[in-house]
Amino acid sequence: MEQPHIDELLERYLGLVDEYTQLRQKLSELQSGVYQNIARANFTGERGMRYGQDHYDDRMQATRLLVIDVEKTEGPVFSIINARMEESDEVDSSAVKAEGEESEQHADGDSTKKPAQKKRNKNRNPLHWFGIFAPMPLRNAQTQSIQAVEEIIPKLVSVNAEMLHVEIEVRRARKRRAKAEAAANKEIGPTASTETEAPLLEAS
Repeated sequence: MEQPHIDELLERYLGLVDEYTQLRQKLSELQSGVYQNIARANFTGERGMRYGQDHYDDRMQATRLLVIDVEKTEGPVFSIINARMEESDEVDSSAVKAEGEESEQHADGDSTKKPAQKKRNKNRNPLHWFGIFAPMPLRNAQTQSIQAVEEIIPKLVSVNAEMLHVEIEVRRARKRRAKAEAAANKEIGPTASTETEAPLLEAS
């Protein structure tokens, strides 16, 4: 009875391979577009201005965070969240906590609201490192990079993890099938030998 289950797993694996191939193709197209747009921005930019790592801000921080969900049995699921939203939530919760503590101590809570508001309104768009009026090809490169990081790459690694999980399930199912066939052969062996011995005894 393991063969239908193995067939279902293999069919599912082929679907995952097709999805993985399409995602890799989309990722390759986005990466090519990013490099082409950066090249256009460098070509049309001001003299001596090149958009690259030389103009990165030393205070650079991640604007997106990776979240891994390992509760599902099919394998881990990867997703991307906005780091600025997470920071805002943490700032809001800490501000509320500080305000509650100060209200208990009959202190003024306005001092906790101001730094929280300043930190919440802080803009960490890397595009502004290259000036306020960044060229359109550079903006297009940022848009394509965001699409790759937020949409394609999490799906790609999630599908890859699910493929590995299906491969393990196929190997386990094949081992169970081999054990069942071996047990069936052991049961058939003694009965076949007794049937062949009976005619020999009658002939003698």
